[in-house]
Amino acid sequence: MTSLQKTLLTLLFFVLLYLAAQAVTMLNANLHYYKAFQLKELWLKNQALSDKSQYLTAINAINNANNKHPNNPHYLVTQGLILEWGGISSIFSPSEQKSNLVEAKKYYLKSLELRPTWPVTWATLAILKWRLNEIDQELINYLHQADKYGSNIIEVHQAWVDIGFYLYQNKSPYTAQIMSGLRRHLQLMLQDKQPWVRRSAINIIKRHHKEALVCKWLLTYSFDTSEQQRAICQ
Repeated sequence: MTSLQKTLLTLLFFVLLYLAAQAVTMLNANLHYYKAFQLKELWLKNQALSDKSQYLTAINAINNANNKHPNNPHYLVTQGLILEWGGISSIFSPSEQKSNLVEAKKYYLKSLELRPTWPVTWATLAILKWRLNEIDQELINYLHQADKYGSNIIEVHQAWVDIGFYLYQNKSPYTAQIMSGLRRHLQLMLQDKQPWVRRSAINIIKRHHKEALVCKWLLTYSFDTSEQQRAICQ
């Protein structure tokens, strides 16, 4: 074997060793991610985070995933979602809740630097701003970004309708910027073929006590609204 052949074999060995190490790192990152993801889905299913040890397990797992595979937008969004659960759970003090929400925003924004066309992340950011009571132009911009990249996505509809009714109810100076979008997203939800989407719209309407207002809007729709009228027009 010549000297050149030995050199090439040595280089090949180190390349293969590097690729194997990378594969192991990726596998470990994925395992940590799925552990965190499954806990987050459990809280979503139960509509509550009530176990602090579960939260700490999820945070440790997603931290490990992000450390082993940085700049993965899915991992970053998941870390934000876990932190946001910590921001709305009563197992934390009000100051801890706010700290978790502020931290969640950083991960959402970092994810959007990598994937700026993800509408659900923009919608999630708008909801987060609302949770922080940060009613400003940035919140409105997040809503419009969500609409720009996903005008027909359910989560975008929900963010627009929920925040839109809140702004309208509180006579926000930003209301004029969202009224047409609010009405359009609400109409899309109310005429959606999936019953759970229509129910979600009705629940948001009732939560904001906007039955009378929406009943007037229903009269302007071109589709059959008898189901919706029965649900909210008494």
